[in-house]
Amino acid sequence: MQRTKRLFSKGIILNPKMVTQSQFSQIQFQAVLNNFSVLYNVMKAVNFVDNAIVQLSNDGMKVIVEDAKSIQTSAYITRACFSDFKLAIAKRPSSDSGDTQTFIAFGLNLKVFTDCLSMFTSGDYNSSLKMIQKGTGAPLIVILEQHGEDSLITECSVRTMDPFECMELDFEDEQQIVSKINVKGAEFFQLLSEMDRNCDEIEVAISPDAPHLMFHSFGELHSETSVEITNTSDMLITFSCTDASRNRYKFHHFRLAMRTLALASKVALRTNSEGLLGLQVMIENNDSSHIFVEYFILPLTTDNDQTTI
Repeated sequence: MQRTKRLFSKGIILNPKMVTQSQFSQIQFQAVLNNFSVLYNVMKAVNFVDNAIVQLSNDGMKVIVEDAKSIQTSAYITRACFSDFKLAIAKRPSSDSGDTQTFIAFGLNLKVFTDCLSMFTSGDYNSSLKMIQKGTGAPLIVILEQHGEDSLITECSVRTMDPFECMELDFEDEQQIVSKINVKGAEFFQLLSEMDRNCDEIEVAISPDAPHLMFHSFGELHSETSVEITNTSDMLITFSCTDASRNRYKFHHFRLAMRTLALASKVALRTNSEGLLGLQVMIENNDSSHIFVEYFILPLTTDNDQTTI
């Protein structure tokens, strides 16, 4: 009980009866975010499905969502974003290879978590977020505190679930990457905003030769919009392309990405030989730290040979 009292005196818990001494020994994660408005906006942007996987590692917090096995989004809240970050990872094998587990994972209803954060995001208040997870199967405890003359504190307990299987998508094989492009966030968001919002598909063509980057949308009644960009454009920060590629994607997936592109300072666009498109969005946090949101979008297939186009 003495540990519980110390925990209460340090402000980690607000109810001295909330955690017993035995439960305290199971706490594996606690973190504090002094200003969580950017986190709230990011979580709201990636909340296009209810359930997400949360991965906690010594590098920070990662939230993964995916829809219909055709788009996957990962939001990385780096450790630098937190004023306090403590994680206890058990040293146990994660596979038959004997490698030790490097992160803790659990399922979370992202809509419920986002609704909790929305309580203290209105107005010009100085608010902080504290998260605690006691152990495997335990809920994620969210403590919101609004600082000021009328200090308000709210505690939420969000139920966690077993993590579900998700697609393994990455660009670890450098030899398969055919293009790497860094673009300015505001300009890239404006470009996509000017495309036909009613279109069904968007074709992305990247080439070592001019026009180096082209977006072509296909909508109802054969309406089309096309934008061509050369590698000398002020929008581009860097441009690298080894092989020409032309792939079509659902424009709906780009609309989902635009929720975070509106917050972006820089976007990294990559494609590989199979047509997998990666958009890594860098978002500046209030304290000059960064949150990264990465989208993996799978290409559409042809009707003839069922291969990517």
